[in-house]
Amino acid sequence: MAGSKPTAVHFSLVFFVMLTLIFSLLWYLSFKEQQTTAAKLKVKEDEASSATTTMTNYFNDIAALKALLGYEGLVEVGGNDNSVIATAKKDLVALGREQVQPNPTSPSVLPTLRAMNAALLTMQEQSKERNNSVQNLQASLQEQQTAMRNRVEKSQASQEQSEQQLQKRVTDQTEKIAEKDREIAKTRQDLSAQRVQKEQLSDELDRVRRDLGDEIALLEKAIEFSRIKLNELENLSFDKPDGEIVRVDNLTRRVWINIGSKDFLRQQVTFSVYTKNNRGVGRGSEDIKAKVEVSKITNTNLAECRIIQEDFDRPIQAGDPIYSPLFEPGAIEFFSFVGILDMDGDGKSDRELLHDIITNAGADVEVEVDDQGNRSPEGRKMTVKTKFLVTGNIPDKSKFAGLDDRQEEIQKITDEHIALQREALQQGIRMITFRDFLNYIGYENKERLYVRGEGGKYNLKSGARSTGTDEVLGANRLSSGQTSQRFRSDRGNRGQNTSSGQTSKKFGN
Repeated sequence: MAGSKPTAVHFSLVFFVMLTLIFSLLWYLSFKEQQTTAAKLKVKEDEASSATTTMTNYFNDIAALKALLGYEGLVEVGGNDNSVIATAKKDLVALGREQVQPNPTSPSVLPTLRAMNAALLTMQEQSKERNNSVQNLQASLQEQQTAMRNRVEKSQASQEQSEQQLQKRVTDQTEKIAEKDREIAKTRQDLSAQRVQKEQLSDELDRVRRDLGDEIALLEKAIEFSRIKLNELENLSFDKPDGEIVRVDNLTRRVWINIGSKDFLRQQVTFSVYTKNNRGVGRGSEDIKAKVEVSKITNTNLAECRIIQEDFDRPIQAGDPIYSPLFEPGAIEFFSFVGILDMDGDGKSDRELLHDIITNAGADVEVEVDDQGNRSPEGRKMTVKTKFLVTGNIPDKSKFAGLDDRQEEIQKITDEHIALQREALQQGIRMITFRDFLNYIGYENKERLYVRGEGGKYNLKSGARSTGTDEVLGANRLSSGQTSQRFRSDRGNRGQNTSSGQTSKKFGN
């Protein structure tokens, strides 16, 4: 019985077996977990490799797109002013100009390229037509020159033949000098006639050349006249509104426009406000109903303006287009000026003030004729980058005495005006008056100071007399003799007091 009891060996064996089973189970669980983790890691590594490959492809595509657009040196694609997107938009507005599509605020590459290509094709067709016309004229002139040359050559050949015949007769028939003298005289007469004919042909050629030159000059004048009449009849304008009114506050006389810092707008820039159903901005002044001046740049696409002039029969409304030929986001507009530039109607030139307005708006002057008739810069001619040739007051030379010092200056201004008009017609530059230019840029004279002896528009009445605030100026200022009830010491006991009817001598008649 004592041998059947469990001993320490039995307990040790049981413990070892149980411990072995526990460790085996733990090892098995750990092995399964490692396999699961390894599988998940493999999946994640595959996903990371695929994402890396996709990202690399994206970067390669972006680099290829930059190279295609010509912006390899730019790092950022978007997000700031030096990014590819921002630079491309600026270049589209600056280089596309009138062809930028759909508009300067949201340019697009493909529509702009198509619009530029269409404009280029149109210009090529026009150039081809003009070249054909020039070639036809040159061919006609060449034919006439060839005909004249043939006649001259024929005359020269005839003259040479006559001289050869004369020489032969003189050499071979010296013994018949007496008999041949008459023949020699006749031959000389023929030679003289041929020379006269040659001179006549030369004169005819000169006359034809002069006639052709006069005809070409007349054709040029006819073309210039037709262009002027066409501009007067159509008065076309290819400008677009710079923005529009987005909000109006009639109490504070303020409006807000959809142009801001992203368009490089500056304070004190003025705009003309057009009716919504206008016939084209920059075409005429009849569609302008107000003028506003930028007083505060609110944000990138919003600015606050004050109303400096308004047609109360046509009040400003939200959606009204605004325009100024001086303002062009991302570009510099050039203008040329000639004549006396009087902005406030005092008869004096306000050229420095005009320069300040143009510079503040970001525009510039290409050619200018000053008040002494000097062109600046000297010798420069207008180019197609001039938007308008603006003509101020051209003084009339006949209104000055013959010995007046201004005669020479006025003649220089007149000559430069004619020259600039011809340059404008040749370059297709639109010509407008200085008054229309001020209306287009939204300028309104701010000075209302009366200076004695000048002008005559402000007739101030002096020595006015009146007996009340609503009295007509110039009436008698004598007192009515009645005093107010409020200033009586015994109010309610007596009737209204009566004054003496006398006033101070300072207010006498």
